[in-house]
Amino acid sequence: MSSKPIFPYRRNRKKAKGNRAGHRREGHRRIPQSPAELLPLIQPATKALAQMLAGHTRSSGQLVHARNILEQAEKLAQDRVLDRLPPARREEFFEQLARLKLTVADAEAMLAEAAEEEEAKQAEAATAPPPEVSPERLRALALSLAASTRVPAGEPAPPTKPEPETSEPTVVAKPAPAQTPEGTRPRLTLAASRERLRLKLARNTGEGAGE
Repeated sequence: MSSKPIFPYRRNRKKAKGNRAGHRREGHRRIPQSPAELLPLIQPATKALAQMLAGHTRSSGQLVHARNILEQAEKLAQDRVLDRLPPARREEFFEQLARLKLTVADAEAMLAEAAEEEEAKQAEAATAPPPEVSPERLRALALSLAASTRVPAGEPAPPTKPEPETSEPTVVAKPAPAQTPEGTRPRLTLAASRERLRLKLARNTGEGAGE
């Protein structure tokens, strides 16, 4: 019979070996404390920084790493720890240290120049006059504003408030007398013509009686 685990739902997990606290984070490199361990790291740091200055690689902490190595190398040189190295290794150490120092100085000068150019661009942009607008652009803006403020033809005009009526006396115009043209007699009515005829007959009868 094959031996079966008492608790089959448990899986055998391997325990992680090693101490987790000893893992270094990405980007934090340990700098050796002895010149023999530091010497092989000087040339790669110098080369990586030079490639960044030439534009072949992007900046990803090369300058910071090179500064740390340069600081540690100068500290070892001041403490006379390099005297423990053989003469050939000591000479190589000083040679690599001089190259690294020059490369770091070039990188710092380039960064300072780039910062000055950026400040000059910002100052120029702040003091630069606003761009001029062409007459065509102004004409187009005026037409667009006129079209947006124009009342559409389909919409009725807003109603106007009626003015209050004032009570004024109504004046009845008198009919003007009919004017007869010059050289013509006014036309008589029927009654006036009869009266005129009667007077004429009476005048004739009076004249006949007197004769």
